[in-house]
Amino acid sequence: MFQKERVLTLIIKQLEEKDTDIYTCDVGTAKSMAKVTVKALLTTYVKMLESQEAEEGASVTLHCELSKPGVPVEWKKGTQVLKSGEKYQMKQKASVNELIITKVVSEDSGEYSCVFGDQKTTASLKIKVETTAVCLETRRPQPASRSRWNKGTQVLKSGEKYQMKQKASVNELVITKVVPEDSGDYSCVFGDQKTTASLRIKGF
Repeated sequence: MFQKERVLTLIIKQLEEKDTDIYTCDVGTAKSMAKVTVKALLTTYVKMLESQEAEEGASVTLHCELSKPGVPVEWKKGTQVLKSGEKYQMKQKASVNELIITKVVSEDSGEYSCVFGDQKTTASLKIKVETTAVCLETRRPQPASRSRWNKGTQVLKSGEKYQMKQKASVNELVITKVVPEDSGDYSCVFGDQKTTASLRIKGF
């Protein structure tokens, strides 16, 4: 409050809805009243979520910005409400909201939304999957010898995951789209003989 000559001034800083009221100025026997009504500003998105692509194993940060700080929000993947933990971390810095997704895998691809009230912003996350193939090779004593491939005690079958090739006396096992679970001991067996090698896949 301050006075300049015969003018009295009241300044209300950082108005909030609760400041709505009738204000009175008393000077001697004189009185002046005024009603102040504070209307809340509509919260909106200042910056929307943006779609991203990431490699397997990386961490991804999705963020959006609201017009007001401290507004509680909810993060979703599709219709699933996400909870903060080892996989997902939610952060709020003033009016900026962040969702951090750690060690992403192909299953993390999808639509992510930041929601408050009846408003939301949505973006797509696409995880690029490595298609690395591993080739194991062994030689048979005789070209005509029939052989099979095992992983541990499991007999492997040719298909999308495993491809068996024979070139004269050379046997090849091609393992596609390798993941850490493909680690193990692989054997090429012919008759009562076999040769074994260990495969170790590092986590992405």
